[in-house]
Amino acid sequence: MQKHKTYFRLLFIFLFPATLILSQNKVDTLLKTIEQKSDTTKIRLLNDFCFTNRNKFPLLALQAGQEAYKIAVKVDDKILQAKSLNFIGVVHRNLGSYDKSITLYKRALSLAEEANDSVEIAYSYNNIGGIYRLEGNHKHALEYILKALAVFEKLKDKVGMAYCTVNVGLIYRRQQNYIKALEYLNRTLSIRNEINDRSGKAQALDLIAEVYFDQEDIERALNYFTEAEKVYSELNDKKGLASVWGGIGEVYYSKKDYSKAITYRQRALEMSDKIGYIEGEITNRNNLGLIYAKMGNFSKADQNFNTALKIAANTKEIYSQLECYKFVAQYNEIKKDFKSALFYSNKYHQLKDSVSNEENIAFVAEIESNYKAVKVEKENAMLLKDVMFEKRQKNYWVVISFLVVLLAVFIYIRYHSKKITNQRLRELNAMKDKFFGIIAHDLRNPFSAIFGYTNILLHEFESLDDEEKKRLISSIDDSGRQTYKLLENLLYWSRSQTGGMDFKPKQLNLKEIILEVFFLLEPSANYKNITLNTDAEENITAIGDEDMIKTVLRNLVANGIKFTSHGGKISVYLKRESNHVEITVEDSGIGISKEIKEKLFQIDNVSTSVGTNGEKGTGLGLILCKEFVEKNRGKIWAESEIGKGSKFIFTLPAKNI
Repeated sequence: MQKHKTYFRLLFIFLFPATLILSQNKVDTLLKTIEQKSDTTKIRLLNDFCFTNRNKFPLLALQAGQEAYKIAVKVDDKILQAKSLNFIGVVHRNLGSYDKSITLYKRALSLAEEANDSVEIAYSYNNIGGIYRLEGNHKHALEYILKALAVFEKLKDKVGMAYCTVNVGLIYRRQQNYIKALEYLNRTLSIRNEINDRSGKAQALDLIAEVYFDQEDIERALNYFTEAEKVYSELNDKKGLASVWGGIGEVYYSKKDYSKAITYRQRALEMSDKIGYIEGEITNRNNLGLIYAKMGNFSKADQNFNTALKIAANTKEIYSQLECYKFVAQYNEIKKDFKSALFYSNKYHQLKDSVSNEENIAFVAEIESNYKAVKVEKENAMLLKDVMFEKRQKNYWVVISFLVVLLAVFIYIRYHSKKITNQRLRELNAMKDKFFGIIAHDLRNPFSAIFGYTNILLHEFESLDDEEKKRLISSIDDSGRQTYKLLENLLYWSRSQTGGMDFKPKQLNLKEIILEVFFLLEPSANYKNITLNTDAEENITAIGDEDMIKTVLRNLVANGIKFTSHGGKISVYLKRESNHVEITVEDSGIGISKEIKEKLFQIDNVSTSVGTNGEKGTGLGLILCKEFVEKNRGKIWAESEIGKGSKFIFTLPAKNI
């Protein structure tokens, strides 16, 4: 034990000569306390010290956590090993070392699974999801966080639930869904108050303030920031103070009180530097750079922006890189360097597009584009729109050409095969006709709309007011999203026809899949005030390919939303039979006539239908559902009457056959 004591004291001497001297008595007390304790007690106390000081003294917390892990390994306690690794991972996350964090979290998850410890499994899930969130991979983030939340809710573990809900709130904020962000963050605040977690309460207050600031509710944001600052100060939470001071600085910047803005931003930067809070360093330097630019001090602005760019280049935190590009673009606009502004604006959009693709945003939710980059002179702004539009247009036609060639080759080979039956030939011809019909009609229409809107913007830009411009841009965005969804379904369909999709059946937790689909489609449902509901039990499982079954449920629930009026309801429920599970998607929509119902799932009878809000579609979604359900050895059918809603039902094997 004397060796441990010497180790910690040397750490103080070399790493914390000034900033940690006040905590020396606490460390000495801890070391003296644990010297005569059992190994299990030592681990618990060291882990507590690690977690409590993760924001105040992160490097010291790191050493305490590592010491706890060593003892846990010595006594071969996998649960305590997992707990220590999760705590160490949190410290590395706060220091910006995401690769180290996720490696530690995954090791913790493996150990927790070996020990069958639900609590540490759930914490590992949530921690892994948190790293994916920071890296901009919201799809994987939600998969892990929702798994964790389900476990914590089952255990009635409110501490764990609060960690999950704050992560979900942050994802909604990134998607600019501020209503849902506030819902989850206020839920977090309520739980933190209930369990008397003051540190967690302060964090929730800070994050709620940031959402109100995003909504330009400045005074309410300042009130929440001030309340959070008070709690953080009482707790001496250095990372928390750095965050809240930055927020207060942003409030004063928005009020054009640059003197106070610099004061708070500088305090936040100094604290971030002191504790190694990388994200805080980047954010505060970017904001300081912009404030100095507004004051005409370009020398200090350059210094801050250059430093921020260098730090961001060495981190995997994708939103910090996005932030740098956006701020530097704005800075160059202030300097009237429009060429550089356009360069950084393009870098911002290219990186943002990669995040959007990674999140699979066309299926995740109907999230509005976060287009808030630099506003250069009108000529440069129009040039940027033209360049980006031409790029998208080129990408669309490349994909379309590829699909045409792919399907043409597919039809040619099938047509000349001696083994093909006449019935199969008729099906192929129907597929060919449908495919080219979509190319000729359903793809042409949205492109015609896009060309029309952009033509108006190009030739009448000066005469349009801001609201008219926003409406035109919104219409272009809607047409682009419709086209992208259609291309996604075409790609899935053509890959399924040519055997290009991997088929990986496994045991699926159907309730988890249902909840994930609900989460992804919730914005579309909320837009029409439609309730999404399920009473599925936790323990009902089936055998199937996870990606295919998610695609089936997404299409069926999205169709329900499309054909259900405002204020309606969509329910998904499960029925376990002896050899299979029956999944039903029921809506309270307009229903389907007998004639149309008989033609559903037939490629040669597919027709475009219009939803209750004028939503457009091609009918390919149901064809895709039939393909995927049958691939998974199931059946699919519909039950419906006009005016009485619809039920779409499909089956999956309950076990391997």
